[in-house]
Amino acid sequence: MNYRPARQPLVPAGSIDHHARDMTVLVSADVTLGRLQSELAGHEQWLPIDGDVEQSVGALVSTDSTGPLRLGYGAWRDLLLGVQFLNGRGELITAGGLTVKNVAGYDLTKFMVGQRGIFGNLVTLTTRTYRRPAGAILVQRPTDARLVSRLIPTSLRPQWAVLTAEALSCGYLADEQTLAFYRSAIPRLGPAEVLERSLEQDVAHRSSLWRAGCDLVFRASVPPARLLEFGSTIHGKWAADAAFGVVLGTAASEVHVATIRRAASAVGGAARFFRGALGPPIELSTTPGEKRIIERLKNAFDPDNRLNPLPWRPS
Repeated sequence: MNYRPARQPLVPAGSIDHHARDMTVLVSADVTLGRLQSELAGHEQWLPIDGDVEQSVGALVSTDSTGPLRLGYGAWRDLLLGVQFLNGRGELITAGGLTVKNVAGYDLTKFMVGQRGIFGNLVTLTTRTYRRPAGAILVQRPTDARLVSRLIPTSLRPQWAVLTAEALSCGYLADEQTLAFYRSAIPRLGPAEVLERSLEQDVAHRSSLWRAGCDLVFRASVPPARLLEFGSTIHGKWAADAAFGVVLGTAASEVHVATIRRAASAVGGAARFFRGALGPPIELSTTPGEKRIIERLKNAFDPDNRLNPLPWRPS
């Protein structure tokens, strides 16, 4: 007999509870990123996260859609303060809360990021928000994977940096006073194309860069200094977070999958593959010890295997 009373979601389905003064928001996992951003904009705030505005925030967290804004604002694991999720038994589990220091025991909030429905289905999210930038500046230069590492310890550290085979794009988002400083200091970097634009234009441009196809998507993690070496080997369209060495792209075929995997390994990295940007992983390569731990976790959260299955690579 279960003597524990059934818990309820912190907010109803489709709802947003914005605590503007505390710069936090509770949001139902089925709310789209675009709708959430519109709600926050009414209070001159925003959620600095990369992702398809038509997708639900729950899907973006579950697939860890973190993109280049991680350099300036952190990733989902840094932004989230709490989650509620349904485990494989249909029990509503609550982790975290409205404050930063709210964790005692296991931090299940971070555990839910990127788990793609294998351990639980997200119901509500609690996240911090930021003041909405007044505008943005884009600096574009020829491809140079080393420039970002030189900028990071300086006052000209960008909020995001994307490297492609064609160019290095660095984005600066800030209030008017800080933008004025950037305008005066950026010329020190040398010849570059500098564009002033709105936050909306910056979001749209970054989204066009950080987007893979709908079929066979890969995310590779390689040393930032070897991004161009990796990119020149895989023979396809790609975009890289120049600060962290995360590469997003599309594999054209199963043969291309093998090429990408070898190229990542050759530069000291690794690649994972998914059926679509929000789809399940095709495989998960682990050591025997890691596999045993993950299987025990799966059994604890989903003993009847009702959620997404573990994507083990065929032996």
